[in-house]
Amino acid sequence: MRRSILITAAVLCLAGCGIYDRYERPALDVECPESITPLPWQALYTDPCLQALIDTALAQATDLQVALKRVEEAEAAFERTAHAYLPSLTAAGKGDLRGGDLSAGLNAAWQIDLFGRLRNARAAARASLQEQEAQTLAVRSALVAAVATAYYNLLALDSRQDISMRTLENWDKTIAVLESLKAAGKTNDIAVLQAKAKKIKLEASAREIRGQIETAQNSLAALVGALPFDIARGRLEDVSFPDEVFDNQPLQATAARPDVRAAEAALATAFYTTAGARSAFYPDLTLTGAADWLLTAKADPAWSALASLTAPVLSRGANRAALKTAQARQEEARLRFRQTLLDAGTEVNNALALCRSAADRIEIDTRQRDALAQAVEKIELMMRYSTTNYLEVLTAQQSLLDAELGIVTDRLELIRSTALLYQALGGGAE
Repeated sequence: MRRSILITAAVLCLAGCGIYDRYERPALDVECPESITPLPWQALYTDPCLQALIDTALAQATDLQVALKRVEEAEAAFERTAHAYLPSLTAAGKGDLRGGDLSAGLNAAWQIDLFGRLRNARAAARASLQEQEAQTLAVRSALVAAVATAYYNLLALDSRQDISMRTLENWDKTIAVLESLKAAGKTNDIAVLQAKAKKIKLEASAREIRGQIETAQNSLAALVGALPFDIARGRLEDVSFPDEVFDNQPLQATAARPDVRAAEAALATAFYTTAGARSAFYPDLTLTGAADWLLTAKADPAWSALASLTAPVLSRGANRAALKTAQARQEEARLRFRQTLLDAGTEVNNALALCRSAADRIEIDTRQRDALAQAVEKIELMMRYSTTNYLEVLTAQQSLLDAELGIVTDRLELIRSTALLYQALGGGAE
């Protein structure tokens, strides 16, 4: 008995030898700032029509619903680890039909977590849950960005269609003027035919845009998890974003990114898995007890209790291999975490560069559009009252059309770049 007490005391002393440690962020040669609260998506996307679409997507989109179910699975797995600390209790009964003897018994077992095996498993489950929650935020952020991008693409198609319709009206006026000049003998059939050919080409382009609008609406409806419907929407020219999006310091927000949080949670999971593999080299202490009753007699129940200490012997080689595997995976997780931080900083800087470039092009193309509009107006006047070549009119109007379409492209590029920047800064992960 005394020897058993000494062995148990020695085991309890060994339990304090640092088998269980808490995860701490490793030292990296990449800045990993503290998390800040990113701007909610409602503050970035203020268009009521777009907000309604995003709300619908968040409620119905399949990918997000699947991600949420995975969080529930991780929560259940984490809850199961709490029950490992509790004793197990089983009841059994048996009887002899010929002799009429009936008996019942209770058996209890309780594993003492001397070397942190259960604690490591619970910590790993908690980190895995945090990883899944972060991944769900990543899915959510990607969904919000995808819906916004698809919506703005639709607005851009609307703008292109409006420009095409206005240009067609101008071509009608130009053709009418050329036909008057032809009747007056100041031009010929070639000028009229050239203008009509330009108009026909633009009409074909306008029909193609109408088809693209219908396809874009159907794709956006599918993205939000709905059947095709006529999507209410605003105008591309009215889109604006709050200054807070551009005022964020890039590297101050990367820790809020869901992918960064998921990568660190994966590293914590690997850390605790390695610790669990290390604790497998140490013995297990299990307390067991039993009570039996003979139901056909008035005898007192028979009690028994036992403490068992089991240590791995033949499985040491397998445990060593499992530890090496866990250590390798922990190093892989550390490298992925480091690379995720590097990618985060790069994506923020790239998105900022794209935003600046698109804003500069809008300013330049707007000046060019205004100059070309004045040129078209003056050339049309000269065509009415002088001998201006009709080719100058065709060229000027085509240049004006290209400039207006270019501004639409620049606006859409700025919107896309802003969405990329917003997502790179954390994606509105509330």
